[in-house]
Parts: sequence; C-alpha cells; structure tokens
Amino acid sequence: MNDTAPSKAAAPALAPDAPPDNRDALVERWWNDHFPGSPVAQSTAAWNHAFAAKEELKRRLNQEN
Repeated sequence: MNDTAPSKAAAPALAPDAPPDNRDALVERWWNDHFPGSPVAQSTAAWNHAFAAKEELKRRLNQEN
C-alpha cells in the first residue's frame, strides 16, 4: 500500500454564483482601480465615508431599473 499518494476524492460540485449586476460590477471595478492604496485608504474615516458613498451609488443605480 502506498500511503504517500495524495487522496483524489472528488470535491462536491458547487452551484455557480449568480451573475453580478453589470452596473454593480462596473462600480466595483472603478472602486478597485482608484481607491485601494490611495490617500483615502490612509484614513479610516475617509475610507468609510467613500465606501458608504459607493454603496449608496450602487443602490441608486439599481433603483432606476
């Protein structure tokens, strides 16, 4: 018996995630392109304020449907 061979048990199949709303994905991509590592990221209060504004923007965009 070879106890050093890796186990190849099949992993259970997971349901695919629901596709994100294109506008939400666009806002998230914009956020990630501009805010991490920026001066805003150096201040927790500024980061939290900007993050809350981003989430509010997504809510407003989704209300227009």
